[in-house]
Amino acid sequence: MGRGRGRPRYKGHSRHFTSRDELEQERKKDEEKERKRLLRGEDASTEESESEEESGSDDESTDDEKEKKPKGVEGLIDISNPNVARKGQVKVEKVAGQVSQLTRRQKEELAKQNYQRLQMECKTDQAQKDLARLAIIRKQREAAAGSSSEPPK
Repeated sequence: MGRGRGRPRYKGHSRHFTSRDELEQERKKDEEKERKRLLRGEDASTEESESEEESGSDDESTDDEKEKKPKGVEGLIDISNPNVARKGQVKVEKVAGQVSQLTRRQKEELAKQNYQRLQMECKTDQAQKDLARLAIIRKQREAAAGSSSEPPK
């Protein structure tokens, strides 16, 4: 049969929304199942601990089976693939050797405070440019005030 035959199927027609009552019933059922599992799990754990005491050598054989066995030529050739997923995350402390006590936001705040202090002391480029601009404006105003105060001849 062709895909285009028959009446069109609109996406909105098949939508079904669950009511609050149904959701509440499902939640209660899930909680009840979880309680039953816990009760069964406690009983099973006591039986397992008794069986483990009887057979101590079984644990060693299960650990050996869990180890990853190489497939194909994997065991023969040692390949270092950088894209292979690593176990866990490597902390910066281990890589860099130094421990950073400040967070990024704290570092940004310190840098901002340091910049503001330098700007108040007029040691930044922007502050020096501003002072030069102000000096030029003062000279222009003094010249304008001096020329306007002189009486015209």
